[in-house]
Amino acid sequence: MGTGETVKLSITQENLNRALASVGRIVSNRTSLPVLSNILLTTDGNRLRLSATNLELGINYWIGSKIEQEGSLTVPSRLLAEFVNNLPHGNLELESNDTALTIRTPHYESTLNGIAADEFPPIPQVTSKPALSLDATILREALAQVVVAASLDEARPVLAGVYLYTEESVLYVVATDSYRLAEKQIALETDPSEPLSVIVPVRTMQELIRLLAEHDGEVELYRDDNQVMFRTGEIELTSRLIDGQFPNYRQIIPKQATTSFDIETTEFSKITKVASLFARESAGSLKLEIRAEGEVRLVSSDSEAGGSTATAECAVSGDDGEISLNARYLQDALAAMKSPAVTFAVSGKLSACVLSPFDPKNEAAEADYLHIIMPLRT
Repeated sequence: MGTGETVKLSITQENLNRALASVGRIVSNRTSLPVLSNILLTTDGNRLRLSATNLELGINYWIGSKIEQEGSLTVPSRLLAEFVNNLPHGNLELESNDTALTIRTPHYESTLNGIAADEFPPIPQVTSKPALSLDATILREALAQVVVAASLDEARPVLAGVYLYTEESVLYVVATDSYRLAEKQIALETDPSEPLSVIVPVRTMQELIRLLAEHDGEVELYRDDNQVMFRTGEIELTSRLIDGQFPNYRQIIPKQATTSFDIETTEFSKITKVASLFARESAGSLKLEIRAEGEVRLVSSDSEAGGSTATAECAVSGDDGEISLNARYLQDALAAMKSPAVTFAVSGKLSACVLSPFDPKNEAAEADYLHIIMPLRT
């Protein structure tokens, strides 16, 4: 914004506050570039666009406003958000003078010193046609079921992301940290015009989950060689892609099981939580014992706290079985299940176990989700 240029508009506190809460999550508070701690405010027709970026992830968020004079300016994200959050509901008047923004209500007036808009880095635009369009709620729930399995370690970048790819009319959403893996299948109404295969950073997906929780309708996915953009309603979230080859994970999915059992998800979660209380000293190790007569036991021990055996009834197919698992991984898998019951399948104590949804009222229902946990070697 040049010296002496003025932007003037009015906007509701509710709309601005909601937008700042979403956009502010992208802002980098630890940066050597001061402007990255700011939000860019730009008039755009009869709307105000809020933008933020940390150079890997960027967001544009449009909100309706009454524009009296056009312009742009960057202001400190945290101070602006905290100030607006504490204002009463109703209309706000925003007016800038050079690099200062004044916000007025009938009882408040504050001025925030900003930085010129031309110092703000541009957020990359992905201008291709949308590669996919699907229901926002369906995508959000799918992402929520798999992000827990993604790695937080940047040493292996492809594992610190969520793999999206299409085969025919199905979108596969996959994540793994090499100790566990989650896959969700989403049936598409139409075949994509071109096959999709991208790895998106897990932080991008975590932000997308939060954004989609606040917005219904459709979400469109756009991509180019190194960027991906998700658009829903008045929001665009743009992210770099992770370059690399995702592991051929299907080869580790067990083809058949020697032992499996069906159990209510809440009951399985309950005994897992109880047993995990005594598994802290042993790196979270639980021993899961399956009894063919219809029982599953979770055994844990702690040399100081003691030990626990938690038991539940279940419907068993096959022989007795035993496997040692990480308690937190099992809890995470059960928390990701959206079904009243779950099927747990295993082929020996050194083989991966597979958890999948099970509906007692519709046993023929096609499973579109699976969660794999690798065993602990004890």
